Amino acid sequence: MPHAPEAFSRILIDKALEFSGWNLLDPRQLRFELNGVTGRSDYVLSGKRGPLCVLEAKREDLDPYEAKEQARGYAENLNVPFIILSNGREHWFWNYTRNDRDAYRIERLPSLADLERLQLKNLQPPRPLMSELVKSDYLKNFKPDLSVHRYQIEAIDTLSRQFDEKSVRKFLLEMATGTGKTLLCAALIRRFLTTRNAERVLFIVDRIELAKQTLEEFSIYLAEYKPVLYKTARRRPGELLGSSVVVATLQSLMVDRRYREEFTPFHFDLVVNDEAHRSIYGDAREVVQFFQATRVGLTATPKAYLKNVNIEELQQENPKALEARLLRDTYNYFGCEPGFPTFRYDILDAVKDPEGPFLCLPKIFDLRSDITTKALDESGWAVVINEQEENFKIKDLE
Repeated sequence: MPHAPEAFSRILIDKALEFSGWNLLDPRQLRFELNGVTGRSDYVLSGKRGPLCVLEAKREDLDPYEAKEQARGYAENLNVPFIILSNGREHWFWNYTRNDRDAYRIERLPSLADLERLQLKNLQPPRPLMSELVKSDYLKNFKPDLSVHRYQIEAIDTLSRQFDEKSVRKFLLEMATGTGKTLLCAALIRRFLTTRNAERVLFIVDRIELAKQTLEEFSIYLAEYKPVLYKTARRRPGELLGSSVVVATLQSLMVDRRYREEFTPFHFDLVVNDEAHRSIYGDAREVVQFFQATRVGLTATPKAYLKNVNIEELQQENPKALEARLLRDTYNYFGCEPGFPTFRYDILDAVKDPEGPFLCLPKIFDLRSDITTKALDESGWAVVINEQEENFKIKDLE
């Protein structure tokens, strides 16, 4: 089968641009085949103050990332800060004037408003996160009897140093249930917003009850940033757009894939996933990956599908099995080595903390029912249903 010509890719790119709000017929927004000293730019996207972005189009069967340096020449010639590389199916975005990031995959092309906001951010660079001091009294103005604990400050600072010094943009905080992850996040989000490393934050939970509880706390600690609940605020677009902190359930974002219709990939600068081990499968994974933002995962129980696994050996023997493990491993998803989160504070840490204890040491009871014990046998648990004997193994009961 012959390869589709570049013209076919251009049709797909045109549709993607229109979907993101670009007017293909307005030469003030879009120009095609623009000649320059270093060659001809396929697309030039412009705003009110002139050219913003060069878009390099490639055939559908080619990897657009390979055209990175070619596009950089066009961008430097036109003095634009952004580059998009696309074959119509796959898009890469590069803020090449910023040295902290390489080109990276995006799910949808940026809008004009996105590019203008990013340009402004380039002109007014944010402060380092660590320049905003977080101490025990960081949130006392909002609740006088509240203190941020030492371990919470350590978690925030560990993440912030990696963000500032190593340009890391994915983090996993593994913390025991009951150690105040929501309070920690309020302080972390405030640090991001105050230093201008984020203008808009999305906090994702998996149940509406948790969303309401989180909103109640954020309404105290982040009141001036007008936190809203996505499920109700989306009916009032002005309220949603005017908020810097949006709390949403995965389910409300996934309905009819509305997150693709109502947001662009660049709408949020920081996305926080509560119970992160549950948000990296299937459609839920697609929601989280859509947003091109700094990602922070929170969980007490990360899934470790790569721990003690010889990755090179498994790659040779069963590449599909390795791919499945990579997709389900919480550490891998947030850019961490197997078994090593950005920061860990488990139940034993909370019990033994010299400033605590903050949790009680649990007592573990091993209780087995007669049915469970029988189901472990080779013959399984036998039960008569409609006068016929059925056998169930433990996997059936689970």
